[in-house]
Amino acid sequence: MNEKQTGGAKPKRKKRSGSETRQRDCMVKFRAKPEERAEMKANAAAAGLSLGSFLRTYAVNAPRTRTVRSNLAPAVAELSHFKGQIGRIGGNLHQLLKLANRGDFVAADELADAVRDVREFLAAATEILKGV
Repeated sequence: MNEKQTGGAKPKRKKRSGSETRQRDCMVKFRAKPEERAEMKANAAAAGLSLGSFLRTYAVNAPRTRTVRSNLAPAVAELSHFKGQIGRIGGNLHQLLKLANRGDFVAADELADAVRDVREFLAAATEILKGV
């Protein structure tokens, strides 16, 4: 349709992502007292689940969806942070080596920054691994 056929308004595009548009299209609502909700949230947090996953797990005999953890364990979060640092540092080193192998000029300050990043990462990783 063109603008004349729609009265000048452009048709809205459907949102393509988000859990509300995927499989779960039915909302289940019920009333609870504030202290009951707080207790449910505390129980869900103790189980390491979001409130929705916690209620779905205990309300359905065989839940068909995976449980959603409310937050990552600190060790897992720290490991994912380290993985990101390794990727960033490795990418920087790769680019510097690529320039050097081509015979291009590599600035001394860029090389010094890369070396400093590697040393800082190694010091932090060594410190954390000592506690394991």
